[in-house]
Amino acid sequence: MNISVSLTDKNLFYMISFDNTMVDFKKRIEKIWAKVVEKNNIERLIVTGASNIYYLSGTDAASAAILSENGLLLISPRLEYLRAIEETHIGKVVAFVKGDVEVSEYEEIRRGELLDVIKDALAGLEPDRIGLVATSKDFKQKVEEKLGAQVKDATKDFTLVRRQKEDIEIKMMIMASRIAEQALRRAVDMLEPGITEAEVASEIIKFFVRRGHTFSFYPIVAFGEHSAHPHAKPSLKKLREGEFVKIDIGAKYNGYCSDITRTFVFGRASSRQKRLFNAVLRAQRESMNEIKSNIDAVKPYQTAYKILKEEGLAKYFNHGLGHGVGIDIHENPYLTYESKERLLTGDVVTVEPGVYLAGYGGIRIEDMVVVEENGYRLITLFDKEFEI
Repeated sequence: MNISVSLTDKNLFYMISFDNTMVDFKKRIEKIWAKVVEKNNIERLIVTGASNIYYLSGTDAASAAILSENGLLLISPRLEYLRAIEETHIGKVVAFVKGDVEVSEYEEIRRGELLDVIKDALAGLEPDRIGLVATSKDFKQKVEEKLGAQVKDATKDFTLVRRQKEDIEIKMMIMASRIAEQALRRAVDMLEPGITEAEVASEIIKFFVRRGHTFSFYPIVAFGEHSAHPHAKPSLKKLREGEFVKIDIGAKYNGYCSDITRTFVFGRASSRQKRLFNAVLRAQRESMNEIKSNIDAVKPYQTAYKILKEEGLAKYFNHGLGHGVGIDIHENPYLTYESKERLLTGDVVTVEPGVYLAGYGGIRIEDMVVVEENGYRLITLFDKEFEI
């Protein structure tokens, strides 16, 4: 990957050059066939969930996909049929429709509910030769009720394949990060006494929309004591000198997410504010240094917690250290005290320790990294300046 980065003082514009190689969906499906279908000794795989279907085909407009030796069949609501046709890079698209209604000449229609179409596509196949990637137990139960038999749950295996990102996926997330960082710079540059959280959040959204981008989640902008809410909703609160400013944003690029948080003080920081910031920054740096392939995902969390405990702040650290990022803003693995997973080469995760003091304010510093065999590679590059 050829990446050149240009940081121009306060403008912070990033120039990225890499080849325009598209996702090789054929190769991706071959990987799923080997690591999911053949591993589970099945002949057809039902895949549900917008992100899973996007991973296979490049569109999230279908309600289900069925993978077989004959290829990929995408089953779309009639409402989304044209979008599915235009977006998909591989496979055949059909639409399902209920009732005896007229349809246009360009639509390939299957009559009935989604489950009826799935059942028809699996006709003649033994249930133990059918696998399912489901987003809920409820849908799995409905499939089994419709088929009158149990199917093999292949969700874990499919999720594991999705976890380990291909080079092209990492490139997409790098681009998404640069877009988010440009929006973050715009947000910082517009800060002035009296501006509201909502005004800053709306400028971030406008920045994305005017450039044809979407955001990974609704921006978090919080001033002063409001920054003690980890997921604060932008309000009409006005900015004052000496207050915390916490901004958490993410952009999407070709379907892939980014996620970054920075916390600042608007004006001169007090000694207490500096102590809190330096403690969180140290917790992030030392926990990030733990990250490499094949370590327990809980270990970086434990390091961050230990640092904050030494600083007398662990009781104000009320969430996990990080999470996976990809097509979804929250994916496996999770870096929490409950995690039983191990980090794998190709995982993309956030590292985001934070402390939150009710009535005073909160600090979170968040970056994205790629897990590598002997360490990590930083994706997000925005400065960690504190006083602005």
